[in-house]
Amino acid sequence: MQAAPAKSPIPVLLFHGLLSSPQEFGLIAHTLRSRGLVHGAVTVPGYTLAPDPVSPDWRRWRDAAIEVVEARVGGDEPVVLGGLCMGGVLAAAAALEARRRIAGLVLMSPTFTYDSWGLPPIRHLRHLGYWTGLDRYFSVAEREPYGIKNPKIRKWVARELEQRAESAVGPARVPLRALREAERMMAAVRARLKDLDCPLLVMHAREDEITRLESVQRLFDALPARDKELAVLENSYHMVTIDNDRQEVASLLAQFVKRLAPSAAAETTPPEPAVANAFPAPVSKVALDMIFN
Repeated sequence: MQAAPAKSPIPVLLFHGLLSSPQEFGLIAHTLRSRGLVHGAVTVPGYTLAPDPVSPDWRRWRDAAIEVVEARVGGDEPVVLGGLCMGGVLAAAAALEARRRIAGLVLMSPTFTYDSWGLPPIRHLRHLGYWTGLDRYFSVAEREPYGIKNPKIRKWVARELEQRAESAVGPARVPLRALREAERMMAAVRARLKDLDCPLLVMHAREDEITRLESVQRLFDALPARDKELAVLENSYHMVTIDNDRQEVASLLAQFVKRLAPSAAAETTPPEPAVANAFPAPVSKVALDMIFN
């Protein structure tokens, strides 16, 4: 009988993209469990599945994220925070406020600027909405390729967006005022990069259609952490936890977390942390993963 994998000594909490849901991590959940990670894809009040937020404020998102960490992981126990797209920015914002207990930070497709090939030419007009206050009346529609290179998964996402207001890659539309707050959070974190000195893993697709790899490389070079790694994914677009490289993403995450506390993993069996394996994994998602592997 095959032995169960040793559990990671440090729990991992993952934050999804802007106004999306933990579904973004559903297709890597099994791999993370099989590698022994104690992990949770969390929901954040006011940020998760909030397609029409009232007066969004990134500081409230950050504070709610910190409360989630404190509720899920007890006491002063160290924790690894991670996130996809804007979830990575939110994880970094939370880490900056709780630095003493952050064992590591994982940024997957971090979005600190919008500058890549998949964005509409009129994207710069969003600033006009910010300046005039008209952002409350407009929203941005999700569009092809939905952050996904794999044509079968992209077709599945397109069908989901036709049938309901959200999908595994996020909502069908994002209110412009929420996007404004996301950009304010991006700017606030960029201004404090010198304080982001914990061990760091950044994963970014070479063909990411939202943020160019060159922009992420510049950000990565500016980070002060000595223990940092940039992994370039070669067969995905923006949604790397759902696309072709999702198994590599899960493997890199598991290796990073276990490397942070090798001695603790070898010497002791830690008590079960308060965080649970909280990934939603509907049958349809599991079946999808089997089809595309």
